[in-house]
Formats: sequence, C-alpha cells, structure tokens
Amino acid sequence: MTGAEGTVPATGTGLTGAGPHGTRRPPSWPVLLAAFGATYTFSVGNVTAPRLGPALGADRGEVALVLAAYATSFAAGLILAGRLGDRYGRRRLLGAGLLALVLTSALAAAAPGLWWLVAARVLQGAASALVMPQTLALVRTMGGDGPAVARRTAAFTASSGVGTVAGQILGGLVMGLGLPFAGWRAAVLTSALPGAVALLGVRRLPASARGGAERPDLGGALRIGLPLLALVAGLSLGPATRWTWWTPALVAAGLLGLYGFRRDQGRREEAGHPVLVPPSVLRLPALRLGLLMTVLLFTGYGAFSYEYALLTQSGLGLTPVASGLALTAFAGTFVVAGLRMPRITARFGARTMERAAAAQVTGLLLLGLVSWAAQGRGAAAWVGCFEVIGVLLGAAQAAQYGPLLGTVMAAVPDRAAGLAGGLFTTAQQASLGLGVATVGGLFGSLAPPLGWEHAFAVTLAVQALTTALFGLLARRLRAEEHTGTTTTLDTAISTEKA
Repeated sequence: MTGAEGTVPATGTGLTGAGPHGTRRPPSWPVLLAAFGATYTFSVGNVTAPRLGPALGADRGEVALVLAAYATSFAAGLILAGRLGDRYGRRRLLGAGLLALVLTSALAAAAPGLWWLVAARVLQGAASALVMPQTLALVRTMGGDGPAVARRTAAFTASSGVGTVAGQILGGLVMGLGLPFAGWRAAVLTSALPGAVALLGVRRLPASARGGAERPDLGGALRIGLPLLALVAGLSLGPATRWTWWTPALVAAGLLGLYGFRRDQGRREEAGHPVLVPPSVLRLPALRLGLLMTVLLFTGYGAFSYEYALLTQSGLGLTPVASGLALTAFAGTFVVAGLRMPRITARFGARTMERAAAAQVTGLLLLGLVSWAAQGRGAAAWVGCFEVIGVLLGAAQAAQYGPLLGTVMAAVPDRAAGLAGGLFTTAQQASLGLGVATVGGLFGSLAPPLGWEHAFAVTLAVQALTTALFGLLARRLRAEEHTGTTTTLDTAISTEKA
C-alpha cells in the first residue's frame, strides 16, 4: 500500500512475520498496544477517583468533573478523528495521538491542583480520541485475507478488554506501593507507558494514501462535537450532582443538537457538499443495527462496572486492589475467548451473538440470585461465587463484543473505515455514561433502602433485559444478512443520488 506516508507492504495474514513471496508483513502489536493504552487510560482515571477528593480537597461533584472531562472530550472528538484519519492517513494520526497521549498523561500526573487536572484530562481525552478510530481502521485495512482480519479483530477485542481491567488492577496496585511519587499521580503516569512503547512501532505500520476521503466537514465536527459534549457531560455529572436541573438540560440539549446535526448532514449530502457523517452510511442495515446493539451492550457494561466498584468497595469493604483482583477470572476468560473468537464463530456461525446473549442473561440472573442470597453474609462468599460466574460472563461478553465489532467495521468499505471506527467508539463511549446514569443511578437509589446486595440483584435483572434485547437484534441482523438486505456504502450512495 503506497501513500504520502511512505510504503509498507500490507500483504501479511497474521500478527507479524513474513508474508507471501518473502515480503515482511506489518506488525499488529503497535495497534493492539495503542488500543490497550486508550482503554487503560480511561480505567485508571476511574480507579483513582476515590483518592482525588482527599488529595485535592475536591467534593464528589468535582471528582465527577475530572472523570467527565476525559469522557466528554473523548466522545466529542472520535468521529472527526476517524474522518481525519481517512483523509490524511491513519498511521500519521495514530502517531500524533499516541505522542499526545504520552504528554498529556504526564501533565495529568503533575497537575498541581484540581482545575489543572481537569484541563489535562480534557487534553488526554482528545488524544485518546485521535488514537481509537485509527486502531479500528487499521485492524480492518492492514491487509491479509478474511481469516487474518478476523484474527486481528479478535486480538483487538482482547487488548481493549485487558486495558479496561488492567487499569483497575494495576492502578490499584501502583497506588498501594508507597513510592515517593505515589498515590493517584503514579497510577495516572502509568497510562503514558503503553503509548510510549506503541510509538516505537508506528513507522512499521502500513501507510494509507492522503486524500482517500472527502475534505472533512469542520463545521459539521462542531455541530456534532458540541451536542456530544453536552450529552456525555450531562450523563457523567448527573448522578454525582443528584440530577440538578442543569444536568438534564445538558442531556436534552445534546439530544436536540444531534437531531439537528442529522438533518443538516442530510441536506448537505443532497446538495453535494462534504459531510462528516453521510446519512447514506447510517441507512446501511448492518451499521444501523450494529450501532444500536453497541448502545445496548455498553450501556449494560457501563452500569455493571460502576455497580461492581460500589458494591465491592463501599458495600463489601474490599480495597481497590482486592476489588480489581476479584475480576481476574472474568478478565482472563474475556481475553482467552476474545483471542479464540475466529474458532468460536466458526463453531457457532451466524448465531454466535444470539447464543452469547443467552449465556450472559443466564450469568446475570445467576449472579443476581447469589447477590440476593448473600445479603449480610460478608464478602468471601459473594466473591467466591462471582469468580465462578465471572467465567461465564467473560466468555459471553467477548462473544458479543468481537462479532459486533466485526459487523460494524465490515458494513463500510476501507475508504470509510475511520468513520465506522469513530461511530462505533462514540456509541460505545456515550453508552458507558448512559449506563452509569440510568441503571447505575437506579442502583444508587435502591442501595440505602434495600441494601447493597439486593440493589445489585435488582439492577442485574434490568441488565438481563437489555441483553435479551441485544440477542433479539442479533437475530434480526442475521435474518437481514441471510436475505441479502444489507448493502455496501457505494450502493447506498448510488441509490441516494439516483
């Protein structure tokens, strides 16, 4: 593949090594490490949150603002970053994003006060937004046959999942080491390491030609970025501020802004002007259903992560390290299942996501029953049962996430892979906040009258319902693919213009 960035053969079929005819295929490890680093950074921010209040003299709302600063800038920048990668080269944008992530992580660790930390987290989120769409697009476009792309997608799934759990475990461990530069600052600084190592391999990635997409619609970037900023900020800050009037107002303004953005993009596309998110793309059945399934999956996961941290630390009295270590079985199974996803999908075929959803519903209901019965019985019994059920939940989560990612990325051609990556990650990020604000908010309101374990059991039943809906949509997606109603982006655009 040749472009303005240089030339690197992209003919390999695996993660690294020699390709056909003696050519050297580009390594996947920089992309996978970059994906790990982006999710690790998000997770470390969450695990350090309880220490920020005492260290910086911040109240609960101000700590929530630190977390929201990262989430909002991350979500607001993803789609534009994806389009910039399509236009100016994904390797170039990935390198710039990784360098920025390293520098902003150091800035956040050295922040002298609360508002400096908020500013650094905004920059950190913007840097992660540059990174994530490029990693997804490169997984799709680095070359090789279908099985090679499937293996890279599986490795990406595993890397992202490991980053999330590693942030919780390693962040907690680093905070407890007692080093001179310790506490939350040391944990935040570790988020610079994956990006620094990934930078060493960026030059070996395949280059994509500049100009492969239309000139980015910068006005459109503002018209979608500001509503996303309002939406994610409202969802992130709502629970911490007990939904003071201005947080629902932010959510409403964000939703209205996104509706106006969609109408504006439709008019611009019909007039032949550059658009950031072509409505013809969103009309693709596979992409539309895939994004809706993404919202359901990550709303549930965002709620589960939030509730798990509160239950284990505030309810069961575990330390942050012990709480993170209790996730080992869940995380390990997620990684193993993610890496073996090509074999799993070959075994179960098009029904993989449906069966995974059924397995997750079973696991959530089992954990709910255990939690209800464990009220007042101490942490040991609950943690022991969770370790067993976590194996089922980890495998089911991987078997939903991996094929779903492949569905969204395969719905568009290579020239719009950055856009698809931006849309997927934006839906993922916004849904994590939605899960905390809705189901997580329900958990917080139920815990005082019912008790921690009983409240957790009730919200697990709600998450089982959303997972069942995910399974129904997976069935519908399979039916549409079977009848051939899914189409390519080029077909959709030609139909729109006809």
